[in-house]
Amino acid sequence: MDPYVDQRVERRARPGRIRNLFIVLIILAGVLALLNPSIEDFAEYAADDLQEMLGTPLPEGLNQTVVRPLVENIAGRDNYIVFSVFSLPDIQDNTTFLGDITAKKRYLGVFKIFFIEL
Repeated sequence: MDPYVDQRVERRARPGRIRNLFIVLIILAGVLALLNPSIEDFAEYAADDLQEMLGTPLPEGLNQTVVRPLVENIAGRDNYIVFSVFSLPDIQDNTTFLGDITAKKRYLGVFKIFFIEL
């Protein structure tokens, strides 16, 4: 009698583990949906990024009254419930001001604070 024939290993997932994984995925999707960034969150990020790019802090009044409203007006947002993709015209492209506004910088936003340039 072969000793390896009698030793069967059950490799099926247990129903409890699948259910727990499903619950964790539902909770994660809910948290992502609740913390999906708005256009105002992106405007705040873009204003901070502009200050970092310039290397000098902008006056708070200028930041609140000019930069953030400007970003809110020119930014586009594609909402995918659990994350958003924001797009801005690429102002470093010299064709942007000649009427070609198809050149865009795109950013992926999750958890209201993470924005990744795509």
